[in-house]
Amino acid sequence: MQSLFTKKELEEICLVGENTAREYVLSVLDRHLISSLNIRVTSEESASRLDFNADIEIEVDPVVETDLEMLADAAADRALEAIDEKVRAKRVA
Repeated sequence: MQSLFTKKELEEICLVGENTAREYVLSVLDRHLISSLNIRVTSEESASRLDFNADIEIEVDPVVETDLEMLADAAADRALEAIDEKVRAKRVA
C-alpha cells in the first residue's frame, strides 16, 4: 500500500499537533509554574488507516491547583483536532 503522506509530511503534521498542544497548555498555565512539559505526537499507519496519538505529561509547581489530567486530555484533544484539519487540507490540495 502506498502511503498517503511522505515521512516529511507526517513529521510536519505531528509537529502541528505538538505545537497546538504546547500553545494550549501555555495559555492555561504560566510558563514559570511548569516544571516539565512532555508532548509526544506519533503517527501509525496500517493497511487501511492512518492514526495519530498525542500524549501529554505535565509537571507543575506544587502551588498549582489545576487538574493536570484534564488539562493534558484537553491539550491532546486540541492537538488531534489540529492534526485532523491539517490532514483534510493536505488531502484536498
